[in-house]
Amino acid sequence: MSRAQNTRLLKLSASAAMNGLARNRLATIAATMTMTLMLLVLASVLVIRAGLDAALSYADSKVEVIAYLKVGASDARAAELRAEILKVDGVRDATYVSADEALAAFRERLKERGEPDLTGELDENPLPPSFEIALDDPGQTASVADSLSKLPSAALFARIVDGRALAESLASVTSALRAVGLIVVIGFSLAVLAVVVNAIRLAVMARSDEIAIMRLVGATSTWVRLPFILEGLVIGGIGALLTLFIFGILGAGVSALMLSLFRVLPVETSAILAGQVAISVLLAGFGLGALGALLSLRGRLN
Repeated sequence: MSRAQNTRLLKLSASAAMNGLARNRLATIAATMTMTLMLLVLASVLVIRAGLDAALSYADSKVEVIAYLKVGASDARAAELRAEILKVDGVRDATYVSADEALAAFRERLKERGEPDLTGELDENPLPPSFEIALDDPGQTASVADSLSKLPSAALFARIVDGRALAESLASVTSALRAVGLIVVIGFSLAVLAVVVNAIRLAVMARSDEIAIMRLVGATSTWVRLPFILEGLVIGGIGALLTLFIFGILGAGVSALMLSLFRVLPVETSAILAGQVAISVLLAGFGLGALGALLSLRGRLN
């Protein structure tokens, strides 16, 4: 078959696909809306997962031991304590944070989040001084924390916080949400496939006479199936574009939601993996549309 004939057949297939979508408007609209809903869920799962991964990565990079001192500990005693801390195996550095510095940092975080600062109403600074202890290996947090409690000046510690607990808790939450997200996406994908399959089947039944004529004039199975596959691709493509349009409108709100979800950690999510989300949505839309069409045609046009 010549290139000109192939081009003509492609045009005819595209025209047949558009006519088929127009004839079955209700089924087409239902399939497209279901596709859009599924892709919105997929995009949301990808965004939330990316935020969790970013938070987890940040938490892992910041795993440390924080040793809070008792209120009233003098700077001189703190300097002596720092010298003892630096001698502990596994400690890379120890940064002293005074009570005033801790309060200033707390106020700055409130300002960045746009939250009211009520600390000015306090009669005294409630935050204790502390040491932020960086480690050679994040896996040594437990042993370092145990060694700190045995130092000669350990009586100055009010409490010692092991940063690994936060990282492990966040990892557990991330794993659980990934599993839930995967289950939700698979469920919606199956629903989308069912709707697309039914929509294409209705089109096949409505055009049974056309298909018979095409068979009589010698059309191959590929050319008979092509219009229906194009219908599936159009449904998937429109659903993907609608999803990206809606996500573009809701982008600011999604960013604000992510920032509120991860306000414990300074994770920037305002432009989170937009390119990967767009590509994933487009691939999923076209893929599910084509797969639904192929499943609906299976064994029907032989």
